[in-house]
Amino acid sequence: MTRRFALACLGLVALAGARPAVAQDDSITCLIITGDHRGHAWQETTPIIKNFLEEGGRIDVDVTTTPARDLTEENLSKYDVLLLNYRQTDSATSETEWTEENKAALVNAVKSGTGLVVYHFASSAFADPNWDEYERMIAGGWRSQGFHGPKHEFTVKKSEVDHPISQGLPASFNHTIDELYQNSVMVDGNVVLATAYSDPDLPRGTGKDEPVIWVNTFGEGRVYNNVLGHDPEAISNPDYQEWMRRGVEWAATGKVQD
Repeated sequence: MTRRFALACLGLVALAGARPAVAQDDSITCLIITGDHRGHAWQETTPIIKNFLEEGGRIDVDVTTTPARDLTEENLSKYDVLLLNYRQTDSATSETEWTEENKAALVNAVKSGTGLVVYHFASSAFADPNWDEYERMIAGGWRSQGFHGPKHEFTVKKSEVDHPISQGLPASFNHTIDELYQNSVMVDGNVVLATAYSDPDLPRGTGKDEPVIWVNTFGEGRVYNNVLGHDPEAISNPDYQEWMRRGVEWAATGKVQD
């Protein structure tokens, strides 16, 4: 067993002990943090994510495209869960580039119990030079060592971990054409909920079951990291959307309504 998958067996006690943010019957408030995302069409993916999360009426979603202005402790305290659709670029503006105060506000919010959802390439943000606390907070991911081959269709397989997010979901689903992230950083306490096999007969295939969805905690905050969903086509998959909706709900409440 590799160290990567051994980590999947750790951290269950810590995950169970995180503080619930809202009562199970209450609505959930979510803030999507975006405005910049290197190599990714955040202007297209953000409204799609907002729309499918709000289906059913339990999750209310706001969006900020000006994180430099809106990542304050006062503003973040209004939300049960934060969703990162963000990766800084060299063309960041004064409204999209995070200040040290913005970074501290996010860290303090999650440590205090606000849920965090890390979407796709957001796990590579602040990797060069590495912001160590961010890497731990988001439970690793792409960082500076990840890679992928060409987009293709592949099967996402649920792990054997008993967890509210994956409980009752099918054992696997055929995923719409997408990037399969490989060699993701796994930090202590990560619990892998789903993997996808990287076919060695395809370009850059590793011949391994690569983690694609996992959870962890940071302070009192629950963290859900889903590396799938490169573009609108990839996030159109209803199975993907169900995994994301359940991940957001768990990060906010510690539970998932059926």
